[in-house]
Amino acid sequence: MTAYLVANYDITDADAYLDYQGKAAPLLAGGAKLLALDPNSTAAEGEPGHQTVVIEYPTREAAEAAYNSAEYQAVVGIRHGATTNGRAVIIDGFEMPS
Repeated sequence: MTAYLVANYDITDADAYLDYQGKAAPLLAGGAKLLALDPNSTAAEGEPGHQTVVIEYPTREAAEAAYNSAEYQAVVGIRHGATTNGRAVIIDGFEMPS
């Protein structure tokens, strides 16, 4: 089943975040597809950050493997240091029962 990584945060250090973006390719391993990268997210509920990222993976296992890979873990700290109000979740896609 398709899975998604959804991340949302506020960028507080644009230069460091740009550095992170240049090194975050390991997150797109395993057949991943970047679906959304929006720096102007509009809050519908709560107080989310302005930046939202949605990445599609063929399976939850592929999403978890990419996120937990040594290559990505070596750079995710750059994002943590360049952002606040952050959260990231891995979720399963939904298939309508027939």
